[in-house]
Amino acid sequence: MKILVPLNTTEHIKDYIEAGANEFYLGFYDLDWIKTFGKYVDINRLTGFGKEANPYSFTEILNVIEEVKRQWDVSIYITFNSSMYSNQQLEFIEEYFRQLSTTKVDGVIVSCLELVELANKYGLNSDVSTISGIYNQDIAKVYKQHGVKRIILPRDLSLAEIEEIVHATCGMEFEVFLMRNGCTYSDSNCLGFHRKELPSLCSGIRNSTHTIITQDADFKERHQVAVTNQLYRSCFHQVTCGLCSIYRFVSLGIAAGKIVGRSDDWKIICRDISFVHDNIEIAKKCSNEEEYLSQMKLIDMSTTSCNRGLSCYYPEVRF
Repeated sequence: MKILVPLNTTEHIKDYIEAGANEFYLGFYDLDWIKTFGKYVDINRLTGFGKEANPYSFTEILNVIEEVKRQWDVSIYITFNSSMYSNQQLEFIEEYFRQLSTTKVDGVIVSCLELVELANKYGLNSDVSTISGIYNQDIAKVYKQHGVKRIILPRDLSLAEIEEIVHATCGMEFEVFLMRNGCTYSDSNCLGFHRKELPSLCSGIRNSTHTIITQDADFKERHQVAVTNQLYRSCFHQVTCGLCSIYRFVSLGIAAGKIVGRSDDWKIICRDISFVHDNIEIAKKCSNEEEYLSQMKLIDMSTTSCNRGLSCYYPEVRF
């Protein structure tokens, strides 16, 4: 299983690779796109974070691909995974695809069949984003029929559901979420903006003064509700982890595990890469999951979160 990470800075790509990363994804910003469609129309899911999540222009992206491929044997993917695109925007994206087809890019991460067909037109490999909502084998087979190379499975699928889809869709690569930035909702069913000035639904709720209330007069019930409210506000999917699931994913033949965080600190991403890499190597040597769980490496700060189970991508492994 390969380790896919955000390339939010080429300055530290060597650090990422030495930590164990072998696949990278990145987005870009384009002033012409903003001029044409306005600043609230996204090229990718994190366009609203500007250069913080998409530090390079499209022209710079082309140079980054050339430079990285010249120096290292790694894969690079460019994101086009907004929740929706108009016909005019798809026509605009076609020029991006045309230029990318002249590079050594390994593929584009797309969110709809229209972009899959456009990628096919220019000989680009397409990876289907979690935005597409591949929640069952029937949807997976539709994308396979259209020539998709890899499917990125939603982060809210259970391990049993993932296994069912993988076994039913032979010949397809699959990617799963492993580390950082969980979400309390479904990407494919969320139409909220990922922006600072117009926060996404999850961010708006998390940062609000909301509280869970009950009309029950019983002290024990009110106490349980208050504790639950505090735990979920402070802990639930704040920094999410899937390290416990690595043995199953390696056994299942998952192509890549994804570390998210295009706007996160590079040192934290490096730390996560190292833990994922080390645990993949441990999983390869173990004969069963119980053996792996007894030998795996846990991130030092994760002990409390692990005990609560509120930061697990796949809590069924431990609970």
